[in-house]
Amino acid sequence: MKFISNTVFFSLATLISRVLGYIRDATIAYIFGANVLTDAFFVAWRLPNTLRQLIGEGSFNAAFIPIFTEERKKSEKNALEYASSLFSYYTIVLSVITFFVVVFAPEFVKIIAPGFVAKGNLEETVKLVRIVFPYLVLVGWFSFLMALLNIKDRFFIPAVSPALLNLSFIFSAVILSNYYGIYSLAYGALIGGVLQVLLQIPLIIKEKIIIKPTLKIHSAVKETLKRLMPAFASFGVSQFSFVIDTVIASFLIGGAISYLYYGNRIFQLPLGLFAIGLGNALLVSLSKYYAEKDMKNFNKDFNVGIQLALFISIPATVGTIVLGKEIIDILFVRGAFNYQDAEITFYALIGYSIGLTGYALTRPFKSSFFAIGDMKTPLNSTIFGIVVSIFFAVLLGFVFQWGVFGLALASSIGGFANTGYLYFKYPFEIQKREIVKTFFKVSFSSILMGCFIFLIKIFIKNEYLVVLISIPSAIVLYFILNGLMKEKVVVIFSNMIKRKFRL
Repeated sequence: MKFISNTVFFSLATLISRVLGYIRDATIAYIFGANVLTDAFFVAWRLPNTLRQLIGEGSFNAAFIPIFTEERKKSEKNALEYASSLFSYYTIVLSVITFFVVVFAPEFVKIIAPGFVAKGNLEETVKLVRIVFPYLVLVGWFSFLMALLNIKDRFFIPAVSPALLNLSFIFSAVILSNYYGIYSLAYGALIGGVLQVLLQIPLIIKEKIIIKPTLKIHSAVKETLKRLMPAFASFGVSQFSFVIDTVIASFLIGGAISYLYYGNRIFQLPLGLFAIGLGNALLVSLSKYYAEKDMKNFNKDFNVGIQLALFISIPATVGTIVLGKEIIDILFVRGAFNYQDAEITFYALIGYSIGLTGYALTRPFKSSFFAIGDMKTPLNSTIFGIVVSIFFAVLLGFVFQWGVFGLALASSIGGFANTGYLYFKYPFEIQKREIVKTFFKVSFSSILMGCFIFLIKIFIKNEYLVVLISIPSAIVLYFILNGLMKEKVVVIFSNMIKRKFRL
């Protein structure tokens, strides 16, 4: 099962990037705190960053990889001609989008953060949008190169590239903030975007992937563009839900958007470490099997992917909730960010964490639909999830007045609704018995793991020690418990390690 090892490499690289991401967020929190200025930056960054997540975390791969795989069956030259043609028009589209957003920035900001008009930080947000939005073109190039490298089973370098973006943010916040204030973060985004692209180039050259700009329209480009928009939407349920949260949160207390951002950042760690890598690796694997009409291995990899999603997401949910407050305190409570800010951020984190399994399960489902060229079902599931998110965001945010927790929880409910829709529409074999067995085993192990962490918190009062001791010991305990129950995923991991080291 090549996709599992690819997932592991992707996750290791992403871990490096995410650790730097938390250092970045801690640096921003220390220097700028949580206020109307940080709200302005996070809204400005939300526009290109949401599109970055839509483009870079699976949607472009979903449309591109299955078609590229088919074109390679004809010839490598034909596949590269297709890639060159698509790259050229892809760049044109992203450039046009960037131009219109920069020109009409005030209107875009009023749409996604209407409350800023009354708060008086509309002008700063518009300026920040105009500086930072060209990042979209850079991340579009990065995502294109990443997809090509993934097809070649190169996952580590593309996944570690965002670390350069985080380093750029850190450098800009520390060095440039005295001169440019909050605008230093926007400049940091552009510098990081350039570095992300440059890191891919040596590996692209090594793999002899030659992309030549051309206005010639390859026959497969139209089909790709046809699939691309539904792919963007179907991968965007969490991002769209977060935009909805932003719109509603702009009417709440000052700092609400920042609390949601910081809570979502911690929530994104297990999601980014594992679920995105799983989706990308599975898409490559499933596309290959479907092109070869090998449905036996197609179904095998899909079902193992579902079990793997459960195996990682359920303990991650428990661990994030049990240790969330300590993690937030360690990462953010310093400088302008105080314990009250940490408390509200923790409420947002709980709301998001509840939906972690829902979001994780969408990845193998969507990869399977995209691999067979079905873009409609994932799109419909996303629309359904968004509608559910909007309903509960209004209900929990305004009617029940649950604040940032209610908005985050509404996003989680939308994620589960998305998964439910995909489950009922899935056309192939789902090994329900094996999946249910995995669910109960990992749930039981996760509960015991959570109790173990609580015991550590009772006897150790230092937050740094609690986190330092709890995370590795809880992971070991979790694997031991599942190993004793002979959980299939643990057996697969064990066999991989034995083969790797010839044990």
